[in-house]
Formats: sequence, structure tokens, C-alpha cells
Amino acid sequence: LIPGVTKRTYEAKSSLPINHAKLIDELLHIHGHQILVDGCFNGDPHPGNILLLGVEEGKPQLGLIDYGQVKNLTREERLLFCRMIVALADDNKEQICALLKEAGYRSEKMSPEIMYKYARVAYDEDNEELTEGKHIQLYMEQLHNNDPVEHLPQQYIMASRVSILLRGLGHAVHQSRSVAKAWKPIAEKVLREEGTSSLD
Repeated sequence: LIPGVTKRTYEAKSSLPINHAKLIDELLHIHGHQILVDGCFNGDPHPGNILLLGVEEGKPQLGLIDYGQVKNLTREERLLFCRMIVALADDNKEQICALLKEAGYRSEKMSPEIMYKYARVAYDEDNEELTEGKHIQLYMEQLHNNDPVEHLPQQYIMASRVSILLRGLGHAVHQSRSVAKAWKPIAEKVLREEGTSSLD
């Protein structure tokens, strides 16, 4: 709710509470389109770079600022990431590990279990069950300690940052999401339109 405004004092749309569910869904869609369709995205969508405009006029809309960390994906990188999103949404462990390798992921042991967990937390979702009750940062450090990551292209690291930051905002407003499931329809549409499939 908007601070200082109670249910009884609503007089105009500008004093209504923010629809947090719609806010998170729209942010996920926008950034999913940037990454999967455009191949050009802002790698730093923290809450300070997200503005809510037009509230007083009763026409709220999102304003996204500070594109100082823009990253680009080649067509091949973009389609590979589309396939990764579909594999994560379908929880296809074998495909997730294969695609992570194809993306350039290298670790000391190349443990399939660690690779799977890394991809889930980096690109899809985080919850107490998945992260074993740990904060996401501590859990990622635990994965790294068990099988240190030696290489992953910067563009995929930044895509992970986008997913983690948007999920963090979602958690803050009690709107947790699976990013892969939110992005799966976009990814599948891209793969269809560009003449490939999630298994190619």
C-alpha cells in the first residue's frame, strides 16, 4: 500500500495501491524481450533504475533508466539462451547441462549436479528448498567452493544478473517467479520464428 493512505481514503486512481503482480510480470516480459528477441539488454535493472511514472495522472507506466551496462548477444548466443530457458522451464537436467557447456561454462570438476544447480539459481529461480535455506549469494558461493567456475562468457553472466535482480525485487514485494517459466513463451516463439527448436 502507499504510505499514509488507508483503504477508506482512496479518492482517485493515483491513491490506489500498486499492483505488484502486474509490475513484476511486466518487468519480466520487458527484460525477457530484450534478451531473447532483441539480443540487446540492460544488465543492471536494480530497483533504483525502475521508475513508476504517471501515477498522479492516473496513467501509471514504467520508466527504465541507466543503460550503462548494456550487453549484446549474437544470434547464436541468443538462440542458445532461448533453448536454455525452455530446458529450465521444463526442468530438463540433461539438456540444461549440455547447453551450459555449449555456452562456454567451464569448471574445475564439471560436475553435472553443480552445473544444474548453478543454472537453476543463476537463470531461473531461488527458494528455500532450492538454495537449502541459504541466501542466494551464500548458496552460489557454496556451489563455487564445491566446483569452482573457471570460465563463463560475460554476456551470460549479465543475463544471470538480470534474472537475479528481477527475482530479488519480486521477493521484496511478495511476488516470487520462475523466470524460465515467465520467459518460456517468448523463447519458444523466437525459436519457431527463426526456424529452429529447443532441442537443436
